[in-house]
Amino acid sequence: MTTDAYFDMRNLASPKGKLRGCPVAGCTASLGKAASQWGEMPYCPVHRIRIHAGTRTFVYYNGPDATSKRDAALRNILFERHYFKNHILGNAAKAETHRICHETSEDALTWNVFSRLASGGLLPMLLSKLTHLDVKNEPELYLWGLKVRLDSSAAPLPFPPLKSARCIFEKGIVRFLTEPDIMLYVPGQLLVLVEAKFTSGNTIASASTTHDLTGEKPKSRDGILGRYTPTALPHDALLAPSSSGPFYSQLYRNLVFAIHMANELGVRWTLVNLVGEGQFHQRQHKVEFQDPTQFIHALLPEKSRDQFQFYSWERLYVDHVAKATGVNDLAEYMYNKSANGVKALAV
Repeated sequence: MTTDAYFDMRNLASPKGKLRGCPVAGCTASLGKAASQWGEMPYCPVHRIRIHAGTRTFVYYNGPDATSKRDAALRNILFERHYFKNHILGNAAKAETHRICHETSEDALTWNVFSRLASGGLLPMLLSKLTHLDVKNEPELYLWGLKVRLDSSAAPLPFPPLKSARCIFEKGIVRFLTEPDIMLYVPGQLLVLVEAKFTSGNTIASASTTHDLTGEKPKSRDGILGRYTPTALPHDALLAPSSSGPFYSQLYRNLVFAIHMANELGVRWTLVNLVGEGQFHQRQHKVEFQDPTQFIHALLPEKSRDQFQFYSWERLYVDHVAKATGVNDLAEYMYNKSANGVKALAV
């Protein structure tokens, strides 16, 4: 086993009782200790992973220095690794790339799936499915606001309409600007924003403004509505939200950005909430893991309600990966992907 190894259901042990050792099947190594933001944690020196026993997950850990941290993160990147290393990892325009090394990294899953869909020429078919439009042209792919051109050695540039929307809605915010996970743009036709989730649910706004801080995006319902105001959008594009029920803050911000940017570009918009179907089913008693379609539909006039899609990684796998030609490697990745030591996707 090499120190740059990647682990999934093909080589992880079946969970039995409390996790006391390395989760890799057959490993009997004596565990050491590795630093984390939560203090020292068990560490397997053979497989170079930090072990979070309480949540049965692990983190690739090659060492505490900067080079080792980058190498550990890249172990979780299976596709277009060279491009990711040179242009995404550590990019100041991408928030929290230090979490890429986590087994449950949403960003690692997003990169692996969408970079491989792009290299396999499958994005037009995916767009046609999501939007019910006939999309034939290869879309421009933006991940976390950065244009991904896998055939180019040039540094990726931010999406200009995203910069424009930030200037309007997020003036004065200095930390964690709105960063759509995935954007797919077909000039003259279509802009799709995707809010992706893996093991986490959709963020709910708080009822109190107590934790709304200067220089950061507001966390409260009133703070969000005050900053991301529909008055900056085309007339009647967005309706006043209901005063009752959960307020899905990330989805609301992405909806505002999608409408604004599409209007600037003169194209149709679509917003997609891409979730882990199995993960949502297991935790459906929590509002964060419930279908937000009713919330979004209440914000939209009837004519544009079909421009929101609640979709899943599992459906993406079935619709566009499992039977597609030339992407067996992606099919194996998604089928065997783990989260918290068990099979992540219900495929």
